[in-house]
Amino acid sequence: MNILGVSYSIHETAACLLQEGRLQFACAEERLSGAKQDSRFPLRAIQAALDFGKLKAEEIDHVAIAWSKPGARAQHDLRQMLTGRLPTSRMRLERTALKWIKELRHRGGVVDYLRAFAAPRGGFHFINHHLAHALSAFCVSGFDEAAVLVIDGRGAREATTLWRAQSGQIRLLQQYDYPDSVGVFYAGITQMLGFVPLSDEWKVMGLAAYGKPGFDLSELIQIGEESYKVAGRRFFGKSDFDHSRLAPITGPRRNGEPLSERHKALARSAQDSCEQAMLALLRRITRLTGSRKLCLAGGVALNCKANGELVRSGMIDEIYVQPAAGDDGACIGAAYGVYQRLGQKIPSHRVGHTYLGTAHSDESVESVLRAYKIAYRRVERPALAAAQLLNQNYLIGWFQGRMEFGPRALGNRSILSDPRDVRNRDRVNEAVKFRENWRPFAPSVIEERGHIYFQDFRPSPYMILSFWATEEGKNRIPAVVHVDGSCRVQSVTQDSNPLYYELLEEFEKLTGVPVVMNTSFNLKGDAIVESPRDAIQTFFTSGLDFLVIGHFVVGKNGEQADLGHSLQ
Repeated sequence: MNILGVSYSIHETAACLLQEGRLQFACAEERLSGAKQDSRFPLRAIQAALDFGKLKAEEIDHVAIAWSKPGARAQHDLRQMLTGRLPTSRMRLERTALKWIKELRHRGGVVDYLRAFAAPRGGFHFINHHLAHALSAFCVSGFDEAAVLVIDGRGAREATTLWRAQSGQIRLLQQYDYPDSVGVFYAGITQMLGFVPLSDEWKVMGLAAYGKPGFDLSELIQIGEESYKVAGRRFFGKSDFDHSRLAPITGPRRNGEPLSERHKALARSAQDSCEQAMLALLRRITRLTGSRKLCLAGGVALNCKANGELVRSGMIDEIYVQPAAGDDGACIGAAYGVYQRLGQKIPSHRVGHTYLGTAHSDESVESVLRAYKIAYRRVERPALAAAQLLNQNYLIGWFQGRMEFGPRALGNRSILSDPRDVRNRDRVNEAVKFRENWRPFAPSVIEERGHIYFQDFRPSPYMILSFWATEEGKNRIPAVVHVDGSCRVQSVTQDSNPLYYELLEEFEKLTGVPVVMNTSFNLKGDAIVESPRDAIQTFFTSGLDFLVIGHFVVGKNGEQADLGHSLQ
């Protein structure tokens, strides 16, 4: 059975392909269009999924869309306005009505699909957004049973849901309705700090490490032993520029001025509240289910610092956080939801990696290099060549294999540097990423050595768990240790990514350190590179020193490095 899963709701659209119950391909639309957080119907991603499976649209059995039927979101919002849970204004009523009309006109994406592709043999399925999130985590976790938490801004109605998955079934235990939402709370603080909500929450998490908790946010979020309550109405004004309900608590919205201690304290207080809310939900779901295995999805699940606190709580033994926890990853759960819709047991297969996107052969890479008339050298062992460059303290672009699915670069579309030199944080920020200098970078580590550098270490293949650095870590790899001593870690195994593992091994042979600094291969505001053309353009418009792409090494201005016996 061939099933296409589609994420198409508010932002981060994506598509995936399921064949006989196994996830084969997944890609966000932004990677192919180049428009970061692309919200358009994912026609490019769907076509890429068909191309990967060598399928025609006529061979697709089912198309599953990770959202409720058209109009459900608007109906819920109108009810919330009528009952006073959301503020009412002409602007909000008009916007809600327009969204409703648009959803009905596009039939939730069905019209967009049929304009480009033949109808699927078994039809279209609208899968509840939070159910799609829940299945996206459980069905690829490899767990036989688990508690499942979904925490995000919203679905059509839901904001947080608690599930029990076992014996091929998943059951809803509890639901928090929008706007009683941890995601709304965190996005609201993001906005008051002068960042872009539903996009820049990473910045709040990074900034929090610099502050001390100094804000009483109890008027915005109240946290009990096993629950939370967000005063959702306070996060919405009569217009998008009306912050009158938040400003008395958070202070005025930052408007381009330098970050102050007040801003840092607000970020820290919000992060602490998010962590406490997630811990409260963990207490409840472990009590309700009796399970010590947790699956986590939804946009809030991308908060790696909070995830680390869940691990350290002692309430669970195993955790699986969906690496594409945001709306893009919901396409996976939508596809699996078809099985439940057809009355069948939901499949569960451990995937163990997130290299689910497109790939480009050496032949296609070389053709682009020749077309641009770029000088290059072919190497027999690109991992060794990259390790040698890193040991010479060069900044390198690393483009290999299949593209990662989700927001993290996990060693196939990455910018790499030597973590031993703390100055590399500023070098990468100023010369490549062009982002705020207070945001941390992540380490990639050989999994077997993780305990040397990180406290209470456990496998973390998706860079979505945070650990505290050991003294060895603080001393040997300072470039990837945040100001508070935390590290957002990616652990690498030979099975999950043999080439990247080889790079780490070779770097360890040269330096004694099995760790590199890893960040996504893109410039500020751009999507992560997808194609050789993207990689080459980004390389030449940034401060990177070398590009290792397939079996080729590219320098700048004729610059060459000592690669020893890694050359053919």
